[in-house]
This record gives sequence, structure tokens and C-alpha cells, in this order.
Amino acid sequence: MLYFRIFLFSFILFFSGSAADAQKVAELSSVSANDVKLIDDVFAEYPDLCFDRTGNLWVAWMQNGEAGEQILLRKTANGDSAAQFVVSTNNGMEYRPRLACDNANRLWVVWAAKRNNNWDIYARWVQTDELSAEIRLTEHPAVDIHPAVRSAPDGSVWVVWESLRNGNFDIYSVQLIEGKTKNPIPVSENQYNDFRPALAAAGNGEVWIAWDRQVRDSYRVLLRRINGGDNQEERVVSPRAGFNQAPTLVVSKTDELVVAWQSDLRPDGDVGLSPWIYLKKFAQNRQTAFVTLADEGDWSKSGEDQGFEFPALQFDDNGRLWVFGRPSQGFFAQATDFLQKSDLYRFAVKGWGGRGQYVQTAVSPDGKLITVRRDIRAIYLTEIDPNRPEFDLQTPLKAVSFSAAVSKKGHHIKISDELKLTDGNRILFGDLHQHSWLSDGMGTADAAYTRSRFVYDYDFSALTDHEWFVGNMITPSEWEWLKIVARQFYRPDSFFTFAAYEWTTPRLPKGFGHKNVYFSGWDRPVFSFKNIAATTPDLFELLKKNGAIAVPHHIGWTGVDWDNHDETAQPDVEIVSAHGAFEYMGNEPITHRGGMPGNFVQDGLAKGLKFGLLGSSDGHGLRRHHGISRKEDAWQTGLTAVIVQDNSREAIFNALQQRRVYATSGVPIQIDFRINGHWMGEEITLSGQPEIEITVIGTHTLHYAILLRDNKEILHLGRDRYEGRGVKSTFIDKEVTPGRHWYYLRVLQEDGEMAWSSPVWVGIAPQ
Repeated sequence: MLYFRIFLFSFILFFSGSAADAQKVAELSSVSANDVKLIDDVFAEYPDLCFDRTGNLWVAWMQNGEAGEQILLRKTANGDSAAQFVVSTNNGMEYRPRLACDNANRLWVVWAAKRNNNWDIYARWVQTDELSAEIRLTEHPAVDIHPAVRSAPDGSVWVVWESLRNGNFDIYSVQLIEGKTKNPIPVSENQYNDFRPALAAAGNGEVWIAWDRQVRDSYRVLLRRINGGDNQEERVVSPRAGFNQAPTLVVSKTDELVVAWQSDLRPDGDVGLSPWIYLKKFAQNRQTAFVTLADEGDWSKSGEDQGFEFPALQFDDNGRLWVFGRPSQGFFAQATDFLQKSDLYRFAVKGWGGRGQYVQTAVSPDGKLITVRRDIRAIYLTEIDPNRPEFDLQTPLKAVSFSAAVSKKGHHIKISDELKLTDGNRILFGDLHQHSWLSDGMGTADAAYTRSRFVYDYDFSALTDHEWFVGNMITPSEWEWLKIVARQFYRPDSFFTFAAYEWTTPRLPKGFGHKNVYFSGWDRPVFSFKNIAATTPDLFELLKKNGAIAVPHHIGWTGVDWDNHDETAQPDVEIVSAHGAFEYMGNEPITHRGGMPGNFVQDGLAKGLKFGLLGSSDGHGLRRHHGISRKEDAWQTGLTAVIVQDNSREAIFNALQQRRVYATSGVPIQIDFRINGHWMGEEITLSGQPEIEITVIGTHTLHYAILLRDNKEILHLGRDRYEGRGVKSTFIDKEVTPGRHWYYLRVLQEDGEMAWSSPVWVGIAPQ
């Protein structure tokens, strides 16, 4: 039985070879797979699907176009498109629909929407092709978002979601009976953030919910039954270390409950980098089996197959459990019976980035697995015949057990001595350039801030997902969510976050390169290269009007348009990241990706341009950034240091604007670099010779601190204090000539780590 005549074209997928040192990865072969490009030039995301009681297939999705965001629903009967509905009524921010069908054959659509400046959960149902009136499930002045929905055997429908009500995210639920709603009730109320609820209903009437909880530097998966008079207390089903996130759950025909989640915690107890999927099965007697789908080699992958995140589960008619999810680039499928597993299969759409979050799945009346996902530039339906011999279970699974002690080695960076600056100033460190699944990375938005604050002990952080890249965009709802998360992790006087994104254009000369945009406030829109700010001058004009700045990065790889440089709109340049160091062509000892002549930091300075220097990771959640990064942990390949007097978000942003910043290659090297008492980033005029003060405290034995004037090395300082980790020196440049010059400091440690001060521009008056 085929459900796909309504779609644009079909193609045959084939099997390929195996991956060395890890699970076999083959391309997914199916009876048919059809590309669904819903409307040209309109972006669609967050699809879901289900079958109603009469065997009709329903697909819902969020669509973003000129009218705003809409929730659309399509019915397919007997292989043909039978009806399509516009579910949402607001055409504003309508976000992430989810589907369920109840015993009365009502098809329920549940989603989140922002109306009258408040996020709430809404629902509608369809019966005999008639769409009900809209039902508002929440009426609290809070952020209610990310719903999940399931129907129960008693005919009721359960909805759960995230709610930001009392200073942190909790999970709430509501029961719908005969289309009427009860009052929402809390599932979790505690001091921590609870995210990503999922639901499952068993044939015996039990309704289960799983979610993940952020507890300082770790995430835990929790489970609770939410119906009946003897509701169980929540239980932790995952280890208490590592990032255990994005749980999902399903119940077999024999009422066995299975919970799955992603985790960076390896079976050997070490915290890794890319996540993989763990499964826990609860039998009828509630005994558990705990396994991982990862082989030993999966934890050390460094290519595009690394990681397996955002699991979705489905039992086929043979009782085998199918697990769907996404690696760093693509989507995976794998079958298991908890004793053995099939090979690991990739959905055969190739290319970088541009993908959605989940593969949603359902079983058709004839036993096929029907999946839907947002992949590169389209929504895809794929029909899988689970009885094909390629999906036989052949590889044994091993049970997992963790010892009480779990290693967290290699995570925290500590500063043993704090450099004492004058005038009450201090140095703060942070990572201002990171990515999540929302563009072309892995991991959740909140994980970026958890990692920066609690794992690496940074003072500030920003998530800079691409606003438009390889067919993927930040929608208005996603932008609102990114700002909600950033504000939730902001803490006055201790941890500072910013609304930010990456303005992504083609490489020079076709485009203008990539620039991160940072806002001083929160209530600002995305100025997208796709439809608002098509050129650098367009972008800079908007940024200056909206209290924002831009920072170009990996400039020697994708290029930087020096001709459009604006020191107000673009006060800084990122010199180092996972892509390497871009001080000059052929940079050493940290090399760089690519090599476009004229597009390095020294080239911009030689043009007379004025900008400070930042470092950031550009981390995407990947080991060695697919082989590009010099470090296994690409999150630790760049840091920005700011010199501030007030420990505040405003002070950090002002330091970025004033270029009172410097860059490191990922460790908190401390620098105090001044000329005649003026901070780095300033431009001054002198009538005599510059007096240059240099203080460095490194994290390892210092090799050299090198002073440069006009891109030329004029002074080498070796280790002489702080137990060989730093220098303190005052140097008078007696050879400087009249005119305008720039000075900056390059620091090199014996472990290969580096740092660069922002320049000081000095005008020497004629004698």
C-alpha cells in the first residue's frame, strides 16, 4: 500500500559499505521514498504524522511564509490527497504541531503559539473532515511551549508541555475528555529546569511521561505515570552524570515500556562529546534492561556519522523496536529486540546541514513503517518494509551498568592565579560562537549554556545558530525560543548571555562571508541575509539602529569584505576558533582552514582598519569538528576575554564595542596590555616614545610573548615569573617613527596554546 502519490518525485535508495571501527552504516533502502517540497520559497519544519482509525494518513507541519507562520494539516486517503486544512488562525508565531487520534476518530492537532505577547498551548480536532473551533489549553502569563500529545485507551487525550512559570521550566499536563479540557496540573515543580516532555499510553490504561532535567552540570531523564489515582512519584531512569537529554518512550503490545534518550556519557563512565542513544525497557514486572545502541568505535567517530541524537521509537508488527534519530549530518534508523540489533541505516539524502530535529513515525494498516522528517530543503516521507532481510537482527547487544563514580575529567578549566588589574577592572572569559541542532550542529540550545556555565566555568556565552544556511532558517518562533533560553540562563553578576545569530552569506566573492550578530537587548528580530539584509551595508545600517554589532569569523576560509568594514557596526574580528587561527596566511603553530589571500587579520590592519580581536570555539558538538579542529574537544578551541569594571552584561557588551577584548585559543590566558596607560582597543596620540606595559599569566609554561608593531615582531619576551607561566615587562619603543602605528601582543605557550591582544593604535607626532 503506497501513501505517496501526492508528492513530487520518487527515487530508489541503495545500500553502501560499512564504516571502519564502528557500526556498519548503510543507506536506507525502502519500497519508496518521496521528496515533498510543500511550496517553493516557503520554509516548512516540524512535521508529524499519524493514522486515524479508518487508515487515513495525516501529516501536519509548521510553514513560514509571507503571511507568517501557519500550522497546516493534510489528509491522504487511499494514496491520494483528500483534504488540507489551515489549522492556526493567527498567522503570527505558530510553532511545532503534534498529532494524535482518539477513540472517537477525532484527529487532534496541538501546538504552541505566541499571541498578545504570550506563549500558550492550543488545540483543534478534525472529524469527518470538519475542523473544530480552536481550544486554548493554557491561560497563564507564562511561556507554555513544546507540547506533546497522546490518546489513552479510555478515550481521553493527554497533552504535556514545558512551562516557564516560577523562575524555571517545569512540565505541565492537561487531560481532554470528549473534547473538553480540565485544568492544567504540574507534573514537575522544583528548582531546576525541566525540558522536552514525551508521552506514551499503554493498552492497560497507563499513561507515562518522560522528560529531562538540568541539574547544574548534568541532565537526568525522569519518568512518571500521570493518570490514575495512585500516580507514581517521579523516578530517575538515566545516570546522574553527563548530558542525558531528549527522552522518548513507547509501549509494546504486551505493555512493555521503553524509554530512550541521548547521552554523552560513555559506558566506561567517561563523559564524551557526541551523544549516542541509550534504551531502558521496563517489563510488566517493572524489571529493567538497560542497553546502548553504540558500539565501542561509535564514541570515537570523527566524520559525519558521529553521534545519534533526538531518538524516536516505534514497534513494528513483529515486536521489534525501531529507533530513529540524527547523527551530526543526516538521519539514522536501527532495529533491535534488546538482545540483538540490525545494522545502522542512513536515510539517503546527502549534504551538510539543513535538517530538522526528529524523524516521526507510525505503522500503516499493512504493517509498513511510515516516517516523516524535515531534511535538506524539503519534507520527506519514507515507507519502510520491516520484513526485508536487510533489517535482520544480527549483532548482539550488551547490557550497560554504571559504577557509582563517573569520571568528568577534561571538562573544567581552572585559573590558578587571577591577574590583578588597576582601577577595579577584571578579566571575564566566555565563548560567543556556538551552534546547536537548530542550524548545522548537534545538541540542544539549553545545553550550550549549561556547558558554558557549569562544565567549562565561563563567565558569559552566546549561541549563534545560522539564520539561513543550506535551506535551513531560524523561523520567528525559533528565534523567540533561542531568546527565551538565553534569558533563562542569564544570571546577574555571575553568568551573562546574549541574543545572537550567525549572518551567513556565501564565501567571497559571491557573498560577504559569515558574521556573528550580537544584540545589546532582547526584543530584536533576525536580520536575515535571505530576505532582509542582503549585503553588509544593509546589515550594518540595521545593526546600528538596533544596538547590535557584527563579528566576522574564519575569515581566511570564507573571506571578509574589508571594503565594507565599519568600526562601529563591526568593532571586532574573530581570530581563532575550531577552524584554526587567522592572524596571517600560514599561521603557526595553530594552522588555519583554507587560505584566501588578503583575508587575514594582518591584512585588515595593514589597510588601516580598526578592530579588536576575539576568540570563540564555533563548536558544533562534534569530535574534532569533522576532522578540522586541532583538538578533540572543539568546544575548547577559542575564548573571548573582556576587560570590565562592572560585572554585568552591559559592561561586557560595552567592552566588545570598545575593543577592550582579546582572544585565546581556548584556555584562560590572562593579558594586561597597555600603552601609556591606555587599554587595548584604544587609539591615542603621543608626542614622545610609547611606553608599553605587558603582563601575561599563562595556563602553561610560556614560550614567548611577542610584541608586534605594524605587523612586524619587535620584541620577544620569554618566561621570567609566575613559575615560568608569564612575564611582566615595560618596554619603550625608541625606534618608532612619526605617523600612525598599531601594536598588539601575540602569546605562545609551550603546549601550543596562543593568545592575541587587541591592538592599540598610536599616532606619533613629528618632533
